[in-house]
Amino acid sequence: MKVLCLLLVLTILFIQGEALKNLMGTDIHKCISCLCHARTGCWRRRNCASYSISFDYWKTAGSPVLDPSHDPDSEESYKKCLLDENCIVNTIDKYTSSFGELDCNCDGKFDCKDRFAIHLNGERCVNPNFGRTYARRFNECAQSIGVKEMLSQEGYKGCVLPDVQ
Repeated sequence: MKVLCLLLVLTILFIQGEALKNLMGTDIHKCISCLCHARTGCWRRRNCASYSISFDYWKTAGSPVLDPSHDPDSEESYKKCLLDENCIVNTIDKYTSSFGELDCNCDGKFDCKDRFAIHLNGERCVNPNFGRTYARRFNECAQSIGVKEMLSQEGYKGCVLPDVQ
């Protein structure tokens, strides 16, 4: 009977979702901090979330939830996620990884600049034109935390991305 109860609990937890990874203080957190600063001009991830993370964006990211018992399909879980910095970082990380490691600027690597292009443009991120304001804000942040700086226009004329399945 104990084994049956344990299996039932494990099944429920598996179905409901997984716990968030703690991304605070990691390289991905640093990247997303710069991405959010570039997007909004401020340093608070909550502001980034309110401007950048729609319900559909959150769903594409796999609906990260604060607690595995939260319903990953509910508007309430979405709103709770946007109030938690680690959940915001997980959402942006998962969204920008959801199309594979797209090298949007064709520089031979998947990095923070590619994540920013995906964050802004989704899978249609080839040859991103960030503009001077986004590039300046991103670079202000990048200098302070050691993330590679970006140009206002990344990529080149022959840069083509593979089709995303």
